[in-house]
Amino acid sequence: MSVRVKITQPGIYASTGKEIAVGTELTLTKEPKAWAGRYEVISSGGEGKDAVTGEGYAVNQKGVGWSFISKDGVPVTKSLRKDDLEGFADMSDEDKAAFVELQRRNPWQATVTMPRFRRG
Repeated sequence: MSVRVKITQPGIYASTGKEIAVGTELTLTKEPKAWAGRYEVISSGGEGKDAVTGEGYAVNQKGVGWSFISKDGVPVTKSLRKDDLEGFADMSDEDKAAFVELQRRNPWQATVTMPRFRRG
């Protein structure tokens, strides 16, 4: 099995220590999970993965049960569970954009003001 990938972001280095240029296409024996967000799969030797064409929104597998959404090959969300993305492919482009915008907002980062207590 082989996987053909295209480097989309800087920061990937060859075994010689030299940085691999953005846009370089490589044929590898397996998908380089450690490079997540810095490459796109052009073709895969099976394993049920879809090739990323680089146009519009795409769901990319990050790990077992986890995925992220990219637009034009650039990640636009953090990791999402597979169940959270059910039906995403069937949405219109406007609905996909709205879904991504909702995922970018993190409700856990809300500002909380702690009450001040007087000493004395």
